[in-house]
Order: sequence, then C-alpha cells, then structure tokens
Amino acid sequence: MKKSYWGISLFFLFSFLFVLSSDIFAVGALYVRPRNSTQQYQKMWIKKIDTKIDIQEQIAVTHVDQTFNNELNTSVEAIYLFPLPANATISELVYWVNGVRYVAEIKERQQAVSEYNQKLRQWLDPALLEYLGNNLFRLSIVPINANSDVRTEITYVEPLSYDFGNVNYLLKLNTLSLSSKPLQTVSVSIDATSKFPYKRFYSPSYANSTAAKITKISDNHYTFLFADENFYPDRDLSLQFETQRSGIEYHALSYKPSVQDSIGTDNFYSIWITPPDSLTAGDEIPKDIVFTADVSSSMDGKRMDQLKETLSNFLSLLTDKDKFNIIKFGTNVVPFKNDLVYATQNNINDAKNFVFQLSALGTTNIDDALTKSLSQSYGDSTSNDLIFLTDGTPTFGDTSNASILSHVKQNNKKNVRIFSFGIGDEVSKSLLQDLSDQNHGYAKFIASNDSIALVVNDHFKRISKPVLTDITLDLGGVQSWDQYPKTISDLFWGNQVMILGLYKNGGSFDVTLKGMIRSKAVEFKQSICFSDTIGGHRFVPRLWAKAKIDYLLQLIAAYGEIAELKQQIIELSLRFQILTPYTAFYVDPKTGLEEEKKDIPERFALAQNYPNPFNPETKITYSLPLGRSSYHVVIKIYNTLGQLIRVLIDSEQPSGNYTLTWNGKDMNNMNVPSGVYIYSIQAEGFNAVRKMVLLR
Repeated sequence: MKKSYWGISLFFLFSFLFVLSSDIFAVGALYVRPRNSTQQYQKMWIKKIDTKIDIQEQIAVTHVDQTFNNELNTSVEAIYLFPLPANATISELVYWVNGVRYVAEIKERQQAVSEYNQKLRQWLDPALLEYLGNNLFRLSIVPINANSDVRTEITYVEPLSYDFGNVNYLLKLNTLSLSSKPLQTVSVSIDATSKFPYKRFYSPSYANSTAAKITKISDNHYTFLFADENFYPDRDLSLQFETQRSGIEYHALSYKPSVQDSIGTDNFYSIWITPPDSLTAGDEIPKDIVFTADVSSSMDGKRMDQLKETLSNFLSLLTDKDKFNIIKFGTNVVPFKNDLVYATQNNINDAKNFVFQLSALGTTNIDDALTKSLSQSYGDSTSNDLIFLTDGTPTFGDTSNASILSHVKQNNKKNVRIFSFGIGDEVSKSLLQDLSDQNHGYAKFIASNDSIALVVNDHFKRISKPVLTDITLDLGGVQSWDQYPKTISDLFWGNQVMILGLYKNGGSFDVTLKGMIRSKAVEFKQSICFSDTIGGHRFVPRLWAKAKIDYLLQLIAAYGEIAELKQQIIELSLRFQILTPYTAFYVDPKTGLEEEKKDIPERFALAQNYPNPFNPETKITYSLPLGRSSYHVVIKIYNTLGQLIRVLIDSEQPSGNYTLTWNGKDMNNMNVPSGVYIYSIQAEGFNAVRKMVLLR
C-alpha cells in the first residue's frame, strides 16, 4: 500500500515501537508519560479485564472491557496499542470519562485526526482509534488525570480459523511484563453454540486451571468461564472445539436489516462449505506439483536453512502416484529437472541432494520463475499445484505486477493452482495475493521470526489432498449479487470455503454445490432458508462489508489509489462502522454533552432564595452563561447595616446552573439573629442583589 495511507501516524508508530520493542505483540497495553514531556513512556497498571465472547458456529464476537490506573501524580498522555487476530474487524469503541460512557463514531481519517489534535490542544478527553496495518490498532487518549482510572471497551468480530476439523479461538490475554503490577481482577466468559453437535470442547492453555470451568449445556451448547484475582496472566487463552460432520457439508447464515440498522435495504448471506473430517486413500487425487523457491541474496543465513528443511519435508510427503519438480530462482532460474518426474525413491534422493546444495545469490526474477514453473507438463486428471515462496519483490526481468499477472494468465493452460508464501516485511503482498486469488489458490504470509518449515509444511498437508475442485454455487431462485470472493477456491481436506453476498428475495431455496472429484463431476443439493423477516445474525453484514473492503484494497494495491475505489472504501467504512486505512474511530466526550449544553443559560441570573422566609437554611440559585471557559464568581451575604456576614463563594466556575446553601451562620460559624439579609453576586461585570428573611 502507498505510504500516504499512514501519514504522520505511521511515523509516530515506528518511533514508538522502537521504545516498546516487541511487548505490544503479547496483548494490548497502555503506555503513559507526563503530558507534553519528552520522557520515555511507562507501562500503566492494567487494573481489570472483563471479556465476554459469543461464538455462533464459527463467528466470534469479543467484547473486551479494560480498566487502567494512572499511578503517577501528574496528568498524562497515553497510547494504547493492541493487535487483533488477522481476520478480526473492530465494530465498536467505547471510552469512559468521569463515569459517563461514550460510544465512538467512524469518521474519515484526516477529519478524525484533525479533530483529535484540536481537542488535544484544549486539554480535553478525546480518544482516537486508528488502523495502522497488519491489524494493529492505536488508541490515543489525552489527558488522563493524576491517580485516576481509564476505562475502554472494544468489540470485534472474527471468523474463526478451521484447521483439519478443529476450530480455534485465541484471546491475547498475556499481560506478563506489560502491566506494572498484577491485575486486580480478570474474567473471561464464552458462550458457544453450533448447528452441529460438539465432538470436543476444551482450552489447551487453561485446561488444568482451578480458575477455569467448562460447562456442557447441551450437545450443541457449551460455556467457558475463567476468573481470578491478583492475577498475572503469563499466557494467552486458547479455546478449541470440533463438531461432528460427515461428507461435504454446507450451511448458510443471513441477515435482513431494519431501518434502525442504517445499512440500507439489501439482505446479506454467508455460506460455509466444509469437507469431511477424515479421508480415505481412495479420496486423494494424484498430484502434479512444483515447488518454486526464491534463493536470492536476501534468503541467506537462517532463511536458507529453513528453506532446505521445508523442501526436504515436502519431498517426504509425496506419494508414488505424484509427479514433482523443484525450481530455484535468483537472477537466473534453475530447475531440478527440465520437467515433472515421478516421486520414486531415486528421484526423491536426487532431489534432496539438489536441495542440500542450495545457496543464496542474486536478485529476484519472479516473472521468469513463474513462466518456467507453468511450462511443466501438468496432467489433465491430476491436482495441478504450484507452491511459490519468496521473501522479496520483483527486482530483475519484468518487474511490473500487472505484467507478471498477465504472463501467468497466458501461461497457465492447465488450471494450475498457485499457493503463494511470502516471508518477512519486504515481500510484495499485493502481487502474491492476486497471484493466488486469480489462480484458485491462497496466499500466506510468514513473519520473519516464524518457522518457514512449520508454516509451509502444514499447508502442504492440506493442499496435498484436494477434495472438491472447480467449485460453483447455484443459489436456485435467490436473486444474489456482489459475491466475495469473486472466484471460489477449491476445497481441500482440513480447510473451508466461505462465500458472502447480497440477496433480495427471501425464502427456502435448493442451493446446489457443483464441482469435480477425481475428474468426475459431482453436485450436492440442500434446502437453505434465506430470511425474509427482519433480523438474523447481525455479524453477517459486517463480514460481507469487510470482504468487499479487502477486495477494494487489493485493487488499490495493484492499480494505485484510484479516487473511486477510495471513496467506495470510505462509504462502506462509515456505513458499516469498520476501520480502514482511510478512517478512524473518534470519540469526544464534549460532543456527548449536547443535552447538558441545552440546559446552560444564555444570560446571567440570580434567583430568589428558597424557602423564603427560612429556618434554619435556604438555597441560592444562579446561572453563568456560555461564552467563556470560566468566570470569577463572588457571592456574599450582608445585614441591613451593610456589614459583611458571610462569603459563600469566591472562585472560578465554568458556565452552568449552580445552587448554594446558606445555613444561617456567619464567618465564625455562629448563628445570626432573625432579620432581613441581602445576598449579592459579582461575576465578570454582572452584579445583582436580592433580599431574604430569616425567622428563628
């Protein structure tokens, strides 16, 4: 993406990460320093964490309520940084000021940043949440009063990952080294329901904890509760479950919005397609597979060692029905063999020797590497796959992303599925994503400190057993459009496919899933209800909007920041309240006080005391209008001789309505006799007096 997405915020983030090192990647944490100082940020005490998670099927809605405490004896500015799961979308930000709860709204990012900076200069309490890339978010808060609490609530939605039958939920609970002292209290409650009965439901991280409890409500309903005091979490909370399935299953969730939703009149659906939990040998499709590996200079050292381990494991997973080749590329492209060969023991031994001799050298010639990889003699009835691994961007040969993708389209005559693996931060994510999306595969990105072998080999196990290829979905009589992804990927063992779209007419329809199994055409038909009444699963519209935003961002990454694409993203972001590089959450407590402002008078006033006559005390009400941040107010009581009896107030006060009580005592706290008394007010040029009567 272009640098202009991030502006000054990304510059600030980079400099701030230098101070925080890797701590922020354990869990969201709040860092503070005295306002307008140049001191290093300090960790703020995480006082309380209260988290509630609702899991329906494989969609989790997580609500995190956190309380922090500023232990410094001065007002501070604060930055809250926190990472979210890769597919998560923030849906709500709440910020508490003086015990009052305010909900943030999405605004265009430049506008939100401008308003935040303006409020910051006025020493108010706005909060700003920005999307900074890689699902890392920043919440800016200023100021926080000395020795006071700060409370935030963040809600996010995520489709949970499915891996060989297991569904995984992870809460980044680990606060070790992020909080200045143990949490006062922590609680996590999970409520999970599924259409399919649960085969197992457990927490690998807290299975043996006496503070955790799993309750089976029914075969399709489980709850999890974890709670503790004076607690220092030293690990994240993971939850895993598996449901019962047989054969290829698919089901749909839908949502019909109401007028109050303010997201339009279109209806939304999501459909999951899941393979069986196990496969027999006869279900597997023979593979023609090429592993194309970047061996340019940047792969030297640890990455090259991991690449060799990856290729060695890859060779060990081949069967005697498979054909394969290995192609290495730097400046030049060098294959193990000129064409695919069967995975005989002799060929595998020779290939391992080829791998052993790999070394890093040269530039990154991606275009020629893909051209050579697609020129292999792939079969007509085999699973044709290309594993493409690189840690960089094109630097030699044709370096245009558009040209490379065009060449791939021309050369991919056997419908080869391309699975891209990008390593580190310098990789061209947009190129790899488009490369896979346009060729029925998927892209995975590996952090610099992750094991290449573990990540790639896990995915190779999955793609080694394609279950259903060339998938199409016929929704019957449903009037559907704007579907994502644009091309449905093949269905592999241990993986899932999710389709999101819009529809007009509701009802029950026969939905037909078509595809190929071992070159044989198959179809599965199931009656699915698309709701025609208001309601349903509220998270479905946001999942659809997030999928469309991601698609538009991919187009921008490939073709540049086209104004029309940018405007579509902003419109979707504002309508569905989804953070994007172009928008930010903004909350200003002052805007939440509009109703109170209506009660602030437009002019000065001094009301008659009540009760009058009185005994033993009376109330004096006065008003200070809008127009100044504060007024110096003096209210005094005199007797009829003009002698000063009492000063009720002599201080600065902001605009508003006020009431004081006089208890009939003088400055020495002695009771004054019955009689007539005069009270007066002075406030920035306003003067007024009234009489009152004390009867004892």
